[in-house]
Amino acid sequence: MHTFFKIVILVTLGLIVAAQSYASLLISPVRTVLSERERTQIITLINTGNETRSYRVEWRQLMAVPEGGYREYTEEEKKRIAGLERIARVTPKQVSLQPGQRQSVKILLRKPENLAAGEYRSHLSFVALPLNTAPENNSGESSIKLQLLMSYSMPVIYRAGSVIVNPEITNLSLVHIKESGVTNIKVDFYHDDLFSTHGRLVAIWTPKNGTPRQVGLLNGYNFYPETKNATIQFPWKDFKLAPGSLEVRYEGQGEYHGLLLAQKTLTITQQMINSVK
Repeated sequence: MHTFFKIVILVTLGLIVAAQSYASLLISPVRTVLSERERTQIITLINTGNETRSYRVEWRQLMAVPEGGYREYTEEEKKRIAGLERIARVTPKQVSLQPGQRQSVKILLRKPENLAAGEYRSHLSFVALPLNTAPENNSGESSIKLQLLMSYSMPVIYRAGSVIVNPEITNLSLVHIKESGVTNIKVDFYHDDLFSTHGRLVAIWTPKNGTPRQVGLLNGYNFYPETKNATIQFPWKDFKLAPGSLEVRYEGQGEYHGLLLAQKTLTITQQMINSVK
């Protein structure tokens, strides 16, 4: 069997948009970049629920993993890797929002002299504090109600030095999910950059002797410097296996708007189709 088509059971997709709602908290934007010209950024929080909620605002050090998502820094990594929290200040450190109320959180860059070139990133986390509820039980005594502390995190980035990025799409393949019948486009990335990239993945299908059409889109994909290799999957809309060519373009968004960051084409022949039937 050719390697362009693989079978899996489950795939997890990530999608980032300009504003995101987590339970009763609306956060906008969900990613921000500080610069020499814009040393201050404002994050807007809105309580979309029907209860007053409080949130602790704090920094977290999260490492990107190749298959997508993040993990916490180890203690050794915290000592070795310079996070943004060392050169940025956030205020306020805690907010309380009534239903429908909004609050601004300010991030201020405090860049020291002779800062080494590279990317400085930390995640700003909004930790939902427990509601002040202590219901009484049938005996009239207060009972303890266990509440999970939910945390919502967003990346905040500052880049020092000349920003040069050269991400590469090393391989394209198709992944069919038996249980759902969905076919995903699998994109393998590689880079050796000091800086991350941010953009959208656009998939264009051109059938043999046919007209090109967009068959897939994934917005807000981040490729971070700590991961040399990464893999992402997103669905092919109305997939039908046929001869033709599939082009995937990694197009810049945000500070990379208007740039084509990477592209690659997968050609599907009749011989390849016959091999997977």
